[in-house]
Amino acid sequence: MSSDDDDINFLGFPSDPVGTDMVANKKRKLGEDGGKEDESKYKIFSKPGYKRMYPDNCTNGEFPVYVEGLKQDDKIGNKNPLLLSKIFKKVKGIHESRRLKANKIMLVFKQASAANDFLKHSCLEENSMKAYIPASSVEAIGVVRYIPKETSNKDLFHKLTADAEIITVRRFMKKEQDELVPLTTISVTFVGTVLPQYIYLDNWRYKVFKYVPPLMQCYKCLKFNHSAKICRSEQVCSKCNGKHNYKECTSEIVKCSNCQGEHFAISKLCPIKIEKQEIHKNKNNSNKTYASLLVKNNDFPSLPQRSQNVPIVQSNKIKNKPSGQSLPIIVNDSIENIVNNSKLIDAVVKTLIALGNSNQIKTSAHIREELLKNLSSS
Repeated sequence: MSSDDDDINFLGFPSDPVGTDMVANKKRKLGEDGGKEDESKYKIFSKPGYKRMYPDNCTNGEFPVYVEGLKQDDKIGNKNPLLLSKIFKKVKGIHESRRLKANKIMLVFKQASAANDFLKHSCLEENSMKAYIPASSVEAIGVVRYIPKETSNKDLFHKLTADAEIITVRRFMKKEQDELVPLTTISVTFVGTVLPQYIYLDNWRYKVFKYVPPLMQCYKCLKFNHSAKICRSEQVCSKCNGKHNYKECTSEIVKCSNCQGEHFAISKLCPIKIEKQEIHKNKNNSNKTYASLLVKNNDFPSLPQRSQNVPIVQSNKIKNKPSGQSLPIIVNDSIENIVNNSKLIDAVVKTLIALGNSNQIKTSAHIREELLKNLSSS
């Protein structure tokens, strides 16, 4: 992706806190026309009727389901766990319960069917709760570049093909002079946790890259890896580092609240932000694809070269030699000499045939004895 990736995401919102606040209204513009046609053209398109479910034949071992309260101030994670156990007493297949945070808990099932059945259990509606399967458990998001921006998301959904089922197509948007302009990069959500290596548009092949979401920066305290919704810190100005919102700032001083440098706290030049972005990208850089799961050549040690001399026997004595039998002794012989040794090859072939026709258990001692017998008779 381009160097401006930190300013875009597939929802059309910049990742910086100031820009998000500026374009979060519903009347955002899309291109010069800014009409309803553009809004419909670049609207996120998903498979009609799709519901996130675990495949019946899935054998992951654990099938988590998240549970939240329907009311915004319902802190289900802070409730008495014994009380929650009574609520879920009639639910079958719960293996484990965990608190994730104040407004969310996780129930772990051992069977996919039990997890899917819980999504429509009556106890959820009775207690004003909602349950859903986390996207990371059943979906994977890939990024595809150089897709014509003239094509709508709906048309792309019907024309794109891949080794995995496609459920959602989104267009990346970038803000230019207070307008959201479509880019040639799209994101595609697939069913399954492994990305296909390629995707096809009218037989044109495009490589699929893993989607790495932008680094999250709180627009309240301007720290990283959390949102303002759950932030308990004081409001900080992104311009002067004062204890107020940037809209209220009248100071001519520009000071970053993170590194104390002379730039906005949301600036891409901030060394602290650059460091956090690098850590964030490295944490999410595992591009797991179907191709990456195939066996690679370096998974096995290489065979020795034919020109390489391999000592076979270092002594002129062979242990467990039957008395009164003479055996051909091979000292510091090469692979070529072994291949050309007709007596040795005949003995090995006879041994294999004898072992194949025998109903006796093939122990190492039995194999050695049979080989020595055939060598002595050669």
